[in-house]
Amino acid sequence: MSIRRNLFLLLCGLIWLFNSVPARAQVAAASPASNQPGPVEDIVRVNTRVVFIDTLVRDKKTGAPVTDLRLESFQVLDDDKPRKLSYFSREGLTRRPLALMLVLDLSTSGILYLEKPEVMEQIIAALSKLRPEDEIGVLQRWYEPQGTPLSFELRSRVVSDLTRDRAQTFAALRGVQQFAKQNLPQVKIFFSFKSLFKDAWKTGIAGAATGMPTGPPPVITTAAPNLENMVDQAPLLGRERPSSQVVIMEVSDDFGAEGFGKTRKTAHELINSDVTVCGMVVKRNARDKAINISGRIMSAMMGARSHTLSYYGKQTGGEVETVRGPEELAGAVDRIVRGLAAR
Repeated sequence: MSIRRNLFLLLCGLIWLFNSVPARAQVAAASPASNQPGPVEDIVRVNTRVVFIDTLVRDKKTGAPVTDLRLESFQVLDDDKPRKLSYFSREGLTRRPLALMLVLDLSTSGILYLEKPEVMEQIIAALSKLRPEDEIGVLQRWYEPQGTPLSFELRSRVVSDLTRDRAQTFAALRGVQQFAKQNLPQVKIFFSFKSLFKDAWKTGIAGAATGMPTGPPPVITTAAPNLENMVDQAPLLGRERPSSQVVIMEVSDDFGAEGFGKTRKTAHELINSDVTVCGMVVKRNARDKAINISGRIMSAMMGARSHTLSYYGKQTGGEVETVRGPEELAGAVDRIVRGLAAR
């Protein structure tokens, strides 16, 4: 037993001896370089981007929002390739508060509907369905008659800033309705060929009586220097309210046209700022159809995109409805508001 014990101790000593020599050599070799800086570790920074896709699914027959869908019910394609969905939230559970800016364009045929008290009351009833934490603001645009006959300036003003005070918002909307009723007789030439020719010839006859050139003079419109375009301002609004869902909802004839580069840039900014554009496009008569057709032709010739409201609505996932009467306008507002509340 003693021999085995001695052999065991001898073996352990040899193992310790062989292991200790390289260790001392390593320490000795490392000593001269101990004052040198160690190797610099590579730092890799990776930027990740979370893209939120706000989706509203409606029943095809009833139009009511579908609320019992699951993550597996959706598929998102990027360049025809499926992307992984990492987060899903159903309607009504974690909806962000709305920051809804209403743009009521009285310089379009919308004034013919918005000047009616019953239409404005229906709009107010629809907005009453929003949650108390949702904010609503109101901006109006209109033609202001100038001193020269048949001369107008396109103006805008914020009637009510974004607020949760419903009494303030509804009072502002009723004020817009009263303003529209007073403004309509002054700008009726924009919405009636009969009124246009009548006023133009009146001005021409008056010019002849004073020695001025006869014949119907042209209608002159200019834009005010401080004219506001809420769609252009919306990205800033979205950055100022990161915890809210910013929505621009406009009543317009959608005859606007802008350059392709400008509209692409604006759409990109709206999407990055998580802004949704919705609208009610007023289509009334043969005059509107004529302007629509000529607008498309002229826009294509000038390299511009027509119907910008519809374009921004499509790009941002908003709803844009065409309305042809006061009742349809009020109904469209109600449907869009219910859709926003269900997101």
